[in-house]
Amino acid sequence: DYELPVKFEDVASFAVIAQEKLKSVRAEISAIKRLGLAQEVLQQKVQEAQQLAEVKTRAEVRLGELTSAMPKAQGTRKDLTSPSRAEKSDTKSKALKRVKISSQKASQYELMAAHPEIVEQAIAEARENDDIVSRSLVLNMIKNEKRKADLQQQIEKLEQKPLVQPDGLFNVIVIDPPWAYGTGY
Repeated sequence: DYELPVKFEDVASFAVIAQEKLKSVRAEISAIKRLGLAQEVLQQKVQEAQQLAEVKTRAEVRLGELTSAMPKAQGTRKDLTSPSRAEKSDTKSKALKRVKISSQKASQYELMAAHPEIVEQAIAEARENDDIVSRSLVLNMIKNEKRKADLQQQIEKLEQKPLVQPDGLFNVIVIDPPWAYGTGY
């Protein structure tokens, strides 16, 4: 249906336009719900919002791919596109400043780009639930996957080296003072 631009500035502009259009369509959806207009019209607008959100999300992933390939210091970009002479000497921070993307957003885009399978899963789940995908949904899913992976790693580490029950006598003091529950002790 669509093809993302290749050049960094063009992808950034594309993402901004998609975001603004998405805001507009969400406002239309809100108005349609308030006015109680036909369900068909509402469904069309929801589908339009879903498509815009998916395009915007994929543009953000593309921005993450591009920014992660940019040098942090003066030098030549590492991405596979053929940059102009001005882009060759651009650092990541200069390029981000030029298109008004914060370093925090760029980091989020790069995280999304590093997990394309989770991005596609988020898009699919949002569609299935008749919902609209968002960056925060994708980032939460990535965070949850990381937690699961960390937990699995801890379990595997514990299984490799089982705990040994201590043997012997130990100097231990156990104290269980009364707690104030507001009604006496």
